[in-house]
Amino acid sequence: MKRLINCDSLFQAGHIKNILQQAGIDCLIKNEQLSGGLGEIPFLDCLPELWILRNKDFERAQSLLKSSCNANISGTPWGCMNCGERNESHFAVCWKCGIHDSINT
Repeated sequence: MKRLINCDSLFQAGHIKNILQQAGIDCLIKNEQLSGGLGEIPFLDCLPELWILRNKDFERAQSLLKSSCNANISGTPWGCMNCGERNESHFAVCWKCGIHDSINT
């Protein structure tokens, strides 16, 4: 098991976790409940962490994380390679079938 990223918020951690799970990568969020300890526990120790369960998935998870952070900042719609549905640029996952956008069209 390897830590992929420290997240700024639980929302960000959940979003990245959803992207990875759609790609078949098992992961978990640590420190989900620590926000209640803020003030008594240093805030950096309370940040949510996303961990990849299988080490063999780590590099692919890094690649998906990088592509989802940089995905489609141009604002161009993209076509889903799985179902052919046209998606707006702000979607990282096809709204119709849930497949991650790996190649923009």
